[in-house]
Amino acid sequence: MTADTSEPLEAGGSKRRPTYSIVVPVYNEEGNVEQLVARVVPVMEAVGEPFEILFVDDGSKDKTPALLRKLAAADKRVRVVRFTRNYGQEAAVEALYLNARGAYFIQMDGDLQNPPEEIPKLIAKKDEGYDVVYGIREGRQDTFFRVAASRTMQWGMRSLMEIELPEDVSTFRLMSAHIARLCAALPERRKFFSALIVWSGARIGIVGVKHAARQAGETKYNFTKLLNHTFDLVVGFSSKPLRYIGVMGFFFAMAGFVLGAWTVLRKLIWGYGAMGWSSIFAAVVVLSGVQLMALSMIGEYIARIYVQAQARPLFNIGERLNFEEEETQWEDELYRHSLEPKPRLARIVPVSEPRPKAAEASS
Repeated sequence: MTADTSEPLEAGGSKRRPTYSIVVPVYNEEGNVEQLVARVVPVMEAVGEPFEILFVDDGSKDKTPALLRKLAAADKRVRVVRFTRNYGQEAAVEALYLNARGAYFIQMDGDLQNPPEEIPKLIAKKDEGYDVVYGIREGRQDTFFRVAASRTMQWGMRSLMEIELPEDVSTFRLMSAHIARLCAALPERRKFFSALIVWSGARIGIVGVKHAARQAGETKYNFTKLLNHTFDLVVGFSSKPLRYIGVMGFFFAMAGFVLGAWTVLRKLIWGYGAMGWSSIFAAVVVLSGVQLMALSMIGEYIARIYVQAQARPLFNIGERLNFEEEETQWEDELYRHSLEPKPRLARIVPVSEPRPKAAEASS
């Protein structure tokens, strides 16, 4: 028996807005996308609410685009947005939030490490009154490096940035569309959505979910990408690193002052003043290294100001599948409401104030 792929209709024949949007960013996931749809569809049909599956293809170079076209042609509930090139995961997630139609978004990775069969747990927790529900991974199947890097980043968020997130939080989450679009519409160019969700003041719940090993392909997260995410987090949500530089400079200055005073006193009191070049060389190297670190951190802030001032689109869309004509906007980044020109408010003229002559003439 084939699944009914038509969209539910409201009274009057208009298409009904889906309750849930399963949003999935993918990049070179030819071995996973078909199986993902095959597993998500029966789970969501069992939930009994209208749904859609929205993929954003972040410039895949394998067979992923062809497979997504095939899936979209077979089921109108599968919708696809394809980028013209690889713009990065955060850009793909922003495009998902701006294009999804559901009242709630369920975000998951395309590698099937988030089992679709765990989705009902997120929905059940949402019904307790939460805006966002995070799936906490039980029995995590990632490599030691990935786990260590992830936990280090989360430790930094809690201790340095004072951003409270549950332990071992993942991108497998359910969000209300209002919260997701609020974060996506912010004008900043380098977003870290997990931190922005906390910033939004959303009511956050957690629920334990299973975690599986990657089904096919290789992870796209290498050391460089994790480092970039860390810098986006640190620089995008706190000015504390600049203060730490000042504190570090103060302690180095005090250490230099104490060392200089000790050298003078040693010469005056004990007459011992033989100094070696090795200590001077070590001091110069250490101080130079600290100065370069400070300049690098300051440069990170300046670089982000530069990117923000450029105001280039975060992504360029090359293809949309299963989108209605009225939904399709221009081919680059969707318009963000935060950038709309603010309407000028009419000034209220007090009764005692004489009215302008033009107004008198028109009356």
